[in-house]
Amino acid sequence: MNLELEIESIFGGKAFLRPLFYSYPGGLRFELSETGGVIEQFLSALRKSTKICSDIFIGEAKLVACVRIHSGSNRFAHRATIHALRSAGIDIPTERSVWSEEIDPDEWFCENEPEYWINVAFEAPVTLLQAILWCALAKDFAVIQPKPRCDFYLFNLKRRIMAFPYDDRGMDVIGPNTSLLLQLYRHHRAYLLDHDRPLMDVTFAKHAI
Repeated sequence: MNLELEIESIFGGKAFLRPLFYSYPGGLRFELSETGGVIEQFLSALRKSTKICSDIFIGEAKLVACVRIHSGSNRFAHRATIHALRSAGIDIPTERSVWSEEIDPDEWFCENEPEYWINVAFEAPVTLLQAILWCALAKDFAVIQPKPRCDFYLFNLKRRIMAFPYDDRGMDVIGPNTSLLLQLYRHHRAYLLDHDRPLMDVTFAKHAI
């Protein structure tokens, strides 16, 4: 299975655009962490994201995860991330899709050499959902470990929907499956990010009664 081509086909080449919520209209944006200390914020984000994603993958035995690593000229930078994920109990299988994308020169950290996004997509048992979310949300917390330094994208390709927990503050959920998005809007309305709630209401409120 070529996961790169499948993701590209289902999400029209927009799965990795940033900010995702604004780049793929008709999606949802959830607020995760709350006030309190570091541990309280992290656990709040983990609890909410797990609850939402459990509905995305309900009844599924597997999910597709994609880790996205920023790299300089080293095309093998993902190997260190793979080792870091193992410490969280996430063992990336040998059957995986790996591809790179050159980053726009205007966004390079260093002007002396090209920079890339390296993507590693793989199937994982849905029982690893919370471990993957832990790694995704821990990246901005100095005291939380393990903490692989990469972005995580979670896909239910069969149901044509994806979740991007961009950090402990929030998570975007997008895709062409508007009926499932509407269910998530109804069930998790309390978690919607207030700043973007009017935009989501335009899409979903009239169907949510």
